Amino acid sequence: VLAGTALVLARLPLEKISECLSELCAVQVLALKKLLSQEPSNGLSSDPTVPLDRLAVIFRHTNPIVENGQVHPCQKVIQEIWPVLSETLNKHSADNRIVERCCRCLRFAVRCVGKGSAALLQPLVTQMVNVYREHQHSCFLYLGSILVDEYGMEEGCRQGLLDMLQALCIPTFQLLEQPNGLQNHPDTVDDLFRLAARFIQRSPVTLLRSQVMIPILQWAIAATTLDHRDANCSVMKFLRDLIHTGVANDVSDTRDAPQEALPHGDVTLESRNAWVPPFPWAQTFCRWLENSLKGLPKETTGGAIQVTHKQLTDFHKQVTSAEECKQVCWALRDFTRLFR
Repeated sequence: VLAGTALVLARLPLEKISECLSELCAVQVLALKKLLSQEPSNGLSSDPTVPLDRLAVIFRHTNPIVENGQVHPCQKVIQEIWPVLSETLNKHSADNRIVERCCRCLRFAVRCVGKGSAALLQPLVTQMVNVYREHQHSCFLYLGSILVDEYGMEEGCRQGLLDMLQALCIPTFQLLEQPNGLQNHPDTVDDLFRLAARFIQRSPVTLLRSQVMIPILQWAIAATTLDHRDANCSVMKFLRDLIHTGVANDVSDTRDAPQEALPHGDVTLESRNAWVPPFPWAQTFCRWLENSLKGLPKETTGGAIQVTHKQLTDFHKQVTSAEECKQVCWALRDFTRLFR
């Protein structure tokens, strides 16, 4: 019902959408405010997931047509609702289930208004970082990837988004450094490299110039052996996009960057027109690739054969003998399918 109402609402004249959306959201906002005012010891449920889910449905399906230069009609409503969402997030910051619902609601709110949510960017990022420092809910990394997707190409937002990434990476790396950290936290790996991949897509030089690039790449290499479909796909997509960014002619942001802006050593992106292995010397790269392939799991956790020795050998030959970047991309695409 809410989804259908939102779809109809979005086709109203722009000047009427804001008022109608405010009325539609008011019932859910009132429910959240009532839950926030309850004392935790009064025996009543203080679970806000139902009103949060309903708000998410409203924002998800409210997609009015807004032309350039027009103020988004939903912008004012979302700014008014933000303090309630922020307070709800703070109150339940230790509850992963409720935090996920808050992030989902905020995700659709940001998607709803796009760049019209710029006023919320700083307070939202600040709260995300502060809560994540205490409670490493991976949904914050996912929400961060949405922000990078929306604002990563805005010059005035890039440094703030990079600061967000660096702040989120500190507790993330600490979590992954624990015994069996990668295996115990596949959702964190998935969302971390989803966030990193968004940076590569929207503002590659911002990430490549940063100090956090090297540890991200090191964790990506370590996570290539992770036996988890979604996490492994995100890692491989990040590595694929990273290689492509260094050579693609259509990425002017990276192509026009001075060479000193790009990190050297673990990753080298010196050529725009030919693929360069991620180590300075081809022989070193070939040995590194061979050793890495030997360390990959040959069987699934259930004992089924996942990759044969011939498939590993063929992949090594395809990569090391490639003359063009697209040949490497094709080999990577086919190879990653073996681990899905």
